[in-house]
Amino acid sequence: MHVMNTTLCYIRNEKNEYLLLHRVGKQNDLNEGKWIGVGGKFEEGETAEDCLVREVFEETGLTLTRYHLHGVVKFISDVWENEDMYLFSADGYTGQCHTRCDEGILEWVEAGKVLSLPTWEGDRYFVKPLIEGRDRIDMLVEYKGDDLVRCEDLTEDVIIHRSSLIDSPHGFSTRRGGVSTGMFESLNLGMNRGDDRARVTENWRRFLGEAGIPVRSFVCGNQVHGSRVVIAGEDDLRPAYGVYPDGRDLIECDGYVTACANVPLVIFTADCVPVLMEDKNAGVVGVVHCGWRSTVADIEKNAVDAFESLGSRPGNIHIALGPAIDRCCFEVGAEVIDAVTELIGDDAGGFYDKSGDRYMLDLRGVVARRFEMLGVKPENIERVGGCTMCDPGMYFSHRGTKGNRGSLATVIMKRED
Repeated sequence: MHVMNTTLCYIRNEKNEYLLLHRVGKQNDLNEGKWIGVGGKFEEGETAEDCLVREVFEETGLTLTRYHLHGVVKFISDVWENEDMYLFSADGYTGQCHTRCDEGILEWVEAGKVLSLPTWEGDRYFVKPLIEGRDRIDMLVEYKGDDLVRCEDLTEDVIIHRSSLIDSPHGFSTRRGGVSTGMFESLNLGMNRGDDRARVTENWRRFLGEAGIPVRSFVCGNQVHGSRVVIAGEDDLRPAYGVYPDGRDLIECDGYVTACANVPLVIFTADCVPVLMEDKNAGVVGVVHCGWRSTVADIEKNAVDAFESLGSRPGNIHIALGPAIDRCCFEVGAEVIDAVTELIGDDAGGFYDKSGDRYMLDLRGVVARRFEMLGVKPENIERVGGCTMCDPGMYFSHRGTKGNRGSLATVIMKRED
C-alpha cells in the first residue's frame, strides 16, 4: 500500500512559544480551521530533513539551524491516504518569520496554550510529549472519518548487539526499534526488499546512531555469496539508496576491510553469519558476510590476508560472530558437509549432527574454527546474539519466512586516531 510521507515541525523561540499555523487559507483543506505545526509532503528523492528545511522556509521564511527528529507518526484513515509523518521540533533558526502563508496565518503561541487550541484529537497525543521534551515519539493514529478510533504509542528502544572484544564503533542490528511495518517490522535495513524508502532511511539513521556512528554514508555493495574481500576507502562511501559520485556500479563482494578512519563498513544478513574484525594495533577493521558458500570458499582466509596487507597480524585480530541461524535450525545436505570437511578437515565432525539423511550444521562454529586455523587466537573470537530462525521477534530469517522478510545489518567504523 502506498504511503504518503510528510513532515511536521513545532518551532520554539526563546520565549518558550511555538510557531503554529492556523489553517484558514484554503478551501477544502483537510486541516481547515486547525492549529498545527509547519511542514508538508516529501518531494522526489528528499530525506525527511531535506523536506523539513524546505517546507519550513517556504511557509515561514525561517531557515532552520537546529532541529530534532523525534520519530514517525503513522496515520491510518478510511477516507484519506495513509501517511507517515516525520515529527520534528526546532529551536534554532535565522530569518524573519512571515505572518501569513498560502495555508493560513502564522502565530507564536505560549507553550502552555498550544494544546488548548482547536486541532485534531490525535495530534494532542504526540504534541504533549514533544512539548514536555520527550526525545523519541513513534505513534499510530487511526481515524474513521474525522473520529479518532485508535492511538497507540509505538515507541521502542533500538536494540543492537555489541561485542566485548571490539573497541571501534560497531553493531549487529536486530529488528527492534525501527519504523517499518508488516513483514519488515520494524528495523528493516534492507534497501532492496520492497520497503518504503523513507522508512528504511529513518531506520538507518537510528541504527547508525545507536552504533555510535553519526553519519549516513557507508560502504556496502552487492553481496553474491562469494569469497571476495575488498579493501575500502573514502571513495567507496555512499548514503542509503545513494550512488557513487563517479557513476560506477556497486561493488560485488562479501567483505570489506579498511585502515581509513570514519569509513563505516556494512554487510547485510538474514541467517548467514555476520563477522566483525578489528586489529587495534594495526588500526584495521573489517566486516564479512559468511554464508555457507562464502565460508567453504574460504572468505575467512581472504579477510585475514587483507588485514595482513594493511600491516595486521592474525594473532592481534579480534573477531565477533553475530546473530545467525544455528545448529538447532540449519539443516543442510551432504554436499555442504563435504565442503566443510574439505575446509577444516577432521574438525568438521564437531560442528554438525546427523540423523538419517539430515545434517544440522553449526556454521558459526565452522567460521570460528577456520579463523583459528588462520592464526586468530581462540580467546579473541566471540559469538554475539542468538539464532535468527529461533527468535523471529528479534531477528529476520530468510529460511524462517521463505524469503518474505527485511534485512539485518552489521557495521563497524575505525575512529580517528
